[in-house]
Amino acid sequence: LRELLEAFERGEDMVQLHLGSWHDLQKLASPLRTEVFVHEQKVPAELEWDEADHTALHCVAVNRMGMVLATGRLLEHAPGVARIGRMAVKKQMRGTDLGRRVLHALMDAARERGDRQVLLHAQCSAEGFYRRSGFAPHGAVFEEAGIAHIEMVRDL
Repeated sequence: LRELLEAFERGEDMVQLHLGSWHDLQKLASPLRTEVFVHEQKVPAELEWDEADHTALHCVAVNRMGMVLATGRLLEHAPGVARIGRMAVKKQMRGTDLGRRVLHALMDAARERGDRQVLLHAQCSAEGFYRRSGFAPHGAVFEEAGIAHIEMVRDL
């Protein structure tokens, strides 16, 4: 605990971002996604879990005590177009920069693999969050898993 407090006082980052496969990060990402989407937002579990997890690049933000605070995933939507999804931040940590850090890590990974654009289906309640990172709405509002969403895009 002393080392943790001293690191904080030195201004060291208290959160690490991990990028990897579902095989590597499932044990970290799965409980947070269950907490946020299935329990909090009442998304049916069968809609939350899909085969895309196995091909996606995942990102998790973990604090120095091992708690997962945020997660998201990156897929290939089409050649040169990435798709970010399953963005979740622990309720107590919303309003911090953790969601932005996960989002930007996934966008950086998309850029590194050669994607030129990224899209996502934003919950309407999170539209402002994505706008602040340069995303623009594209199309009309639609329902996904019983929640109002809007497609948003951003060039990389």
